[in-house]
Amino acid sequence: MESSNDFNPIRNWANELHAKDTSKKVRAIKKMQAERGERLGGKPPYGYKKKDKDSKEIIPDEETAPIVRRIFDLCAAGKGPNQIARILTREQVLNPTNQYYQATGTACTNLDTTRPYTWSGRTVAKILENKVYIGHTLNMRKTTLSYKNKKQIQKPESEQILVENTHEPLISMEIWEIVQDVREHKRRPPKHMEEPNLFSGLVYCADCGKYMVLCRTEKMREDQYYFRCSTYSKRGKNACSPHQIREADLKAIVLDDLRRVTHFARMKERQFAQYINQRNTAELRREINRLQRELDSMHRRYNELSALFKRLYEDNVLGRVSDEQFRMLSADYNAEQKNLSATIPAKEEQLEKLKASAANVDAFIEKAKRYTTIDQLTPELLRLFIQRIEVGERSQKYSRSAGQSVKIVYRDIGRVDSPMQEGEHTPHITKQITDIEEIKRLLA
Repeated sequence: MESSNDFNPIRNWANELHAKDTSKKVRAIKKMQAERGERLGGKPPYGYKKKDKDSKEIIPDEETAPIVRRIFDLCAAGKGPNQIARILTREQVLNPTNQYYQATGTACTNLDTTRPYTWSGRTVAKILENKVYIGHTLNMRKTTLSYKNKKQIQKPESEQILVENTHEPLISMEIWEIVQDVREHKRRPPKHMEEPNLFSGLVYCADCGKYMVLCRTEKMREDQYYFRCSTYSKRGKNACSPHQIREADLKAIVLDDLRRVTHFARMKERQFAQYINQRNTAELRREINRLQRELDSMHRRYNELSALFKRLYEDNVLGRVSDEQFRMLSADYNAEQKNLSATIPAKEEQLEKLKASAANVDAFIEKAKRYTTIDQLTPELLRLFIQRIEVGERSQKYSRSAGQSVKIVYRDIGRVDSPMQEGEHTPHITKQITDIEEIKRLLA
């Protein structure tokens, strides 16, 4: 009589097939739930709580939601994640793992009850990057290697599922965009200086287009701090000129111009809107359409290359194409596809920036109405109103008394020219920002 062990290979194969099939079904169900905007995790994000004990719906937590808002406000004001973490630690605010443990009695990963008030910069950074706080749900961020290997790996952003407006946001989209802009251009201040650069990521050289660096040392007074072109600093006078300007002078210029422009927006609302809306020119729309056609063509070519490579492989297997021809042609196809993979995201980003460059005067006027009195500049205020500042070279190089141009490009409306004079009804709006070549140069 045959032993039952003789059937083990068949039994193991059947069990493995069943496990694989079950894994596929679970993944499919999870994907459907993710596409509907359902939360797949059990623990609610810091700042939220479950609406009911068995509910997947989340609502703001009265205890922790104000802390999340404060974290975003501090970042918008120019503080980095490590600085924010030190502030929260100093104020003895419970960190997320200990707060959840005390509220629910459930221990989280990396729980350390001996240091309940210790925050890390990484924790703060994760909060600042989480789209859950603007009311969106991001699912399918991680996956396992297979149904056998349970090690989790991060999915690429293109494979993650984002569903918008699934719950109540804790912060506005305006604050979110300011914070992301601050984080993108954030540079670590010198060790001996806690205060970050007020204009970080906003000041650019008008000639080479590169950013300008703030030069400051312990031995310098605050009124001696100055900006200088980064190209000049790195490559010398043969590459560009200093374009030097004192930080104190730049603050005075920007503050004065910001007061002027917001005053115009409030006092001459209709005329202001009429002139700003001239930015939406037919030329700008044509450029957007041209870029869109280029992008569509690139996507089609990328898909064609994938199909060509598949047919080439089949021909090689069937003997229609020699191995040498296969290697040569596949190398060409791979190189072209790799180039497209790098070019397409850059084109998409350029297209989004062009679309965003169309004026939104109503949004600017609403912001101007909220800030009727502007006494001093703050990082949040600068990024709320200003897109970039371009500093030109002095009419006479290295002269402290020679004139120097400073162009301020405002968010939503572009650059506003000279102030309104007595008897005028509308401000002068520059047309430079609507010029396609100018837009290309700004986006480069």
